[in-house]
Amino acid sequence: MNAIDLEVIYQSTQQIARELTVNMMRTGYSNVIKESQDFTFCIFDPQARLVAQGIPQPLHIGPISAQVREVHRVYNGRLSPGDAIIVNHPYRACQNHATDVTVISPVFHEGKLAAYIGNTAHKPDFGGMVPGTNSPAATDLFQEGLLLPPVRLFIAGELNQDVYEIICANTRTPEVTWGDVNAQAQTNVYGVQKFTALFRKHGLGKVHACWSRWMDICEAELRKEIAKLPPGIYGPETDYLDDDGAGRDKPFRISCSLEIKGDEFNFILDSDPQAIGPLNLRPCVSRTVLECWVKMAFGPNLPVNDGMARVVKITFPPEGSLLNPKYPAPVNMYVRAGQMVASVCCRVLGQVAPHMIPAPGSSGSGGLTGSGHNPRTGRWSSFHEIYNGGGGARPHADGVSAQDDLVINVMNTPVEALETEFPIRIDRYELVPDSAGAGKYRGGLGSLREWHVLGEEMLFNLRTDRFKFSSPGALGATPAQPGAAVLNPGKPQERPLHSKTAALRLQADDVISWKLAGGGGWGDPHERDPERVRQDVVCGYITLAAAARDYGVVLDPRTHELDLAQTARLRAAKEVAA
Repeated sequence: MNAIDLEVIYQSTQQIARELTVNMMRTGYSNVIKESQDFTFCIFDPQARLVAQGIPQPLHIGPISAQVREVHRVYNGRLSPGDAIIVNHPYRACQNHATDVTVISPVFHEGKLAAYIGNTAHKPDFGGMVPGTNSPAATDLFQEGLLLPPVRLFIAGELNQDVYEIICANTRTPEVTWGDVNAQAQTNVYGVQKFTALFRKHGLGKVHACWSRWMDICEAELRKEIAKLPPGIYGPETDYLDDDGAGRDKPFRISCSLEIKGDEFNFILDSDPQAIGPLNLRPCVSRTVLECWVKMAFGPNLPVNDGMARVVKITFPPEGSLLNPKYPAPVNMYVRAGQMVASVCCRVLGQVAPHMIPAPGSSGSGGLTGSGHNPRTGRWSSFHEIYNGGGGARPHADGVSAQDDLVINVMNTPVEALETEFPIRIDRYELVPDSAGAGKYRGGLGSLREWHVLGEEMLFNLRTDRFKFSSPGALGATPAQPGAAVLNPGKPQERPLHSKTAALRLQADDVISWKLAGGGGWGDPHERDPERVRQDVVCGYITLAAAARDYGVVLDPRTHELDLAQTARLRAAKEVAA
């Protein structure tokens, strides 16, 4: 195939995936689709190999791939034009959790199966033991919402009314939930039309040849980069989750080692036994995290496709572990363990290529759901918000504030959108001073947000971590600050909240304040340019006390001018003490 056809066909494929993403944002009903963009579109060839991905969430790639393979296996030879399969079962087809619902549509051309379109989108309510579905108090899978094995949602273009009725009967917000599911299915229909035109224009054989060639290109390019690295075994690197919500005194360990042999990576994951609470992580999600880090570090300009997976081997701990849970262990807080896998993977890759790999992010993002009667509409409402801590410092720049691990690519919900649709007022939304890890390059700051209840009553769930263990720095940097949450701050009834708080019943004028952790720093803080420290103080990113304590930089408390002589003496004294 000539280079022009190779580029034109593949760019056309990627453009279709991007168009599907934009269409979904326009047609989705819930704020988690319209604002947070917690969904992903992927394109697969007729052998169920990943061809391309749309814009948002990379964390969904592994689960969608597993589900398309399962649909390909179960429905082999039995699919027809206009069919659409729905699935969300975490163990039947390796899903993230039950509120991530996948819709898969086959694409036919001249009577032959030509491709699959798969998309996953989060639902703000899909049944389960609490409004908002994802309870941090869940202790088995059946408490985490409606479970669907691969079943036909549409049959030859006609809605399967039975499945529709089951979905609507198992959600507290049927209009919104079905609106999102239908948006997924109808956006796939648009994608089928676009691919039909692509196959007609270039020919099915040429398109398939292009897709296969790009998989081979990505594999070959990644192998070239890996072959340049020093072989050996690196790690292990270890980190800890605070607890699983069920037992609040027991942290959970996650470890990662890396063997480089020739032109392949073999990651060796290990963890504590599976949790009683919902921290457990299915292997397909860990695979996505590791593959994404490899791509971002060693193939940042390469597209996402099956070629990436061919160079990454993973050894998982035995079944019954946190990273390889046994059915029916709960999984709805999988992101917390996924972020910890990202943290230890980042650090072990930092041993291999320290001047290419950033410090770990906060690993402390999370979800907050609120549900209750909306006095403005007279209907039950349910919102799901996702917020991020600080990003890790980079080898040549500070970390990005309020933007956590690179594999969690979701947006915040704008204040205006939340206050317009739900009985909530946001009292504060700001960065948290001193939350970032200090280093030659500072970590990103975490954020603080406060939700003020305007309705008569609401139920809240908080699903986060990093209240006890903060993100470590890299190459001599200091750890970041941990997060925290408080009910009714500054009021007589103020009390701290646990990081995993389920079905918290709030009344009008109650306030939840949630401070997210910062990202780790990179390098020795005493190597940071004192002028940059001064600018951070002026901007309110760090305090005067932190400038002296963490960076050895002395400023005039009134003018914030640098005292270079005092700074030199303080840094020298700290070096002697070290």
